[in-house]
Amino acid sequence: MKTMLFVLSLALAQPVLAQPASTKEPRQHPALAEFDMSGLDAMRARVRAVINRPVDLSPDKVAAFDKTRAAAERGDTAAQLELAQMLHQGEGTSRDYDAGLAWMQKSAEGGYGPAQAFLGVAYTLGQGMAIDRKLGEYWSRKGAAQGVELANFTVAMHFENIHSSPEEQAHALHWLKFYAGNGFIYAYNEIGYRLMMTAQDDAQRKEAFGWYMQAAKALDPPGLNNVAYSYEVGQGVPQSDEAALGWYEMAAIAKSPPGQTGFARLLEQGRGGPTRQGPAPKPFALYLLAAQQGDREAIERLIKVYDKGELEQAADPAQAALWREKLRLAKTP
Repeated sequence: MKTMLFVLSLALAQPVLAQPASTKEPRQHPALAEFDMSGLDAMRARVRAVINRPVDLSPDKVAAFDKTRAAAERGDTAAQLELAQMLHQGEGTSRDYDAGLAWMQKSAEGGYGPAQAFLGVAYTLGQGMAIDRKLGEYWSRKGAAQGVELANFTVAMHFENIHSSPEEQAHALHWLKFYAGNGFIYAYNEIGYRLMMTAQDDAQRKEAFGWYMQAAKALDPPGLNNVAYSYEVGQGVPQSDEAALGWYEMAAIAKSPPGQTGFARLLEQGRGGPTRQGPAPKPFALYLLAAQQGDREAIERLIKVYDKGELEQAADPAQAALWREKLRLAKTP
């Protein structure tokens, strides 16, 4: 049985290009450059081509579908999940996503661990159905109890956190480290965060920082931001405004909203010295970018800017009220 795990991830970093010496216009800092969409449309087209590839109605596929359907109808739970995949992929039959989900549900209800794991992912991420985290956790834990890797990872990523019991935290770290060891770079920052939030001494904070750094070296935006913050406050690493500014700069270039805010904050406070990748951008421009993406710290700063007329902006009660309302909505569950 093939195991499927759909993980859509994106680590973005804008290249820094040298400008001709004769250029009179000052070079824009890459953190302010609009996200470069070139190549993404082609990537999405390739993904769509795989998902929507023509159904395969060759004689051998049709025969395999009929055989699998017969076994599924007899109650074979493994065949039921395989039938669900065939209906989803259009192998030996026309595509029917609803029928595929129904057979997956039937397989899961019959106690088949892999089907429970897939159903847990489907409910957790909203794949083919509305997101329902309670059902996502229910089915993921069912699959995890049978030792299915995908279910264990889903539980670790989505349902076990620093507020869980020590046993669950240990379970989550085990599986996160398992996947990190197999090259899933987005587990690095997650491990670092969990370790940092529960650290009791400097050695544990240093270990957490090491995971942040692994994520940052892979250009994972949250990892870049957490390395920067660690340097800013001296958490797991000696405090350094210079290092914090450099890492926040990279996080901002990678389009991390907290990174944009952190970069703006240190620039506004005059901490860390000169920027590395280009002329220092205006803090207001960075706050605005981060606020437009929902970063609460940036929104709060814009409210004060427009209330008091700071950062070269005129006082503007209407703008302050607009951002205050956005902050209220952002805090609404």
